[in-house]
Amino acid sequence: MKRFFAKLFGENIVVVYMVVAIVYAVITINVTDLTWEEAFLQSFLFWCVGWFLAVSFFLHWIRPSADRIAEGLGWSKGSPWQKEVAAADGAFGILGIICGFTSPGDFWTATAIGASFMLFMMGVGHVIDTVKSENRSPLNAGSTMYFGLLIPVVLVVFLILSSPWS
Repeated sequence: MKRFFAKLFGENIVVVYMVVAIVYAVITINVTDLTWEEAFLQSFLFWCVGWFLAVSFFLHWIRPSADRIAEGLGWSKGSPWQKEVAAADGAFGILGIICGFTSPGDFWTATAIGASFMLFMMGVGHVIDTVKSENRSPLNAGSTMYFGLLIPVVLVVFLILSSPWS
């Protein structure tokens, strides 16, 4: 039973980050001067881009977790792609965490746009691999794929809603 919940949690950790981001945004609205749009944008940048991708950096970089993730994705382990994905995750993870300590503005905008592009293209890659190779591995065709497609939409929507021209 313990193994079942550990597997379920591991395969759906992205859902946990999204729930934490929503709860954090609601708290932020009540304790800061940020508008609700800014609070949600900052929270998703901080948790779903920052912390999620910072943790992903370590998991994709360090063995044996890197090999377990590769197997969970249905991809070969020990491939150079693992280090490249880790580096991209780490770069945007750092930017997302910094968004948690800065005010709304161009830095948030740049981070949201860059992270959205990267995550969306990773999500598209998972879709292509699912369709073309029929790779139904839980980390490839599961919540990770949906996270890659959904979070960019969420970020862009909150970016538009929080912009001065909306």
